[in-house]
Amino acid sequence: MYEIEDTKEVTIIGFHIRRTDYIQKAKRDFKAPLPGSGYFNRALEYYRKKHKRPIFIVASDDYLFVERELSHHKDVFLAPGSSPCVDMATLSMAKDSIITLGSFGFWTGYLAGGEIVYPDVKFQKRYRFSRAIYEEVGLDFMTPLPVKC
Repeated sequence: MYEIEDTKEVTIIGFHIRRTDYIQKAKRDFKAPLPGSGYFNRALEYYRKKHKRPIFIVASDDYLFVERELSHHKDVFLAPGSSPCVDMATLSMAKDSIITLGSFGFWTGYLAGGEIVYPDVKFQKRYRFSRAIYEEVGLDFMTPLPVKC
C-alpha cells in the first residue's frame, strides 16, 4: 500500500470486507457468493466520482485477501488491524462507507453516519443485512450496488 502525501480536501471512506466464516455461511445459508473484485471496483469508482479526493481505509478479517485484491489501488490503505475494536473505531470515523456482508460492516457504516454502499446480493432466504430489510425499515442512506455486472 502507499503513503498519503497531501491530506488537503481528502475524504475518508471506510471499507469493511468480511470473509473467513462468511465464505461458507453465504454458500450454505444464503446460496449466494461473497462480493468480490467486481463489486469492490464498482464501490471504489462510485466514491471516486462522488468525492474529489477519496481515501479508502480497509479493515477485514482476511488481510491477505485484501492485499491481493486491492493493493494495486493507490488510494486504498489498510486499517491497523490490531484488533476488531481498533478497526471498528477507525472505520466509524469515516465520512462514508463500503461494506460487504455481516453485522460488523453494517455497524461501522452506521456509526460513521454517512452514506453506506453495500452489495445487492440476491438471497434465497430472508437476511437481516439485505436490500429488502434496509428498504423495509427506511434506511435511505444505504446504496445498493450489484455484485455482478
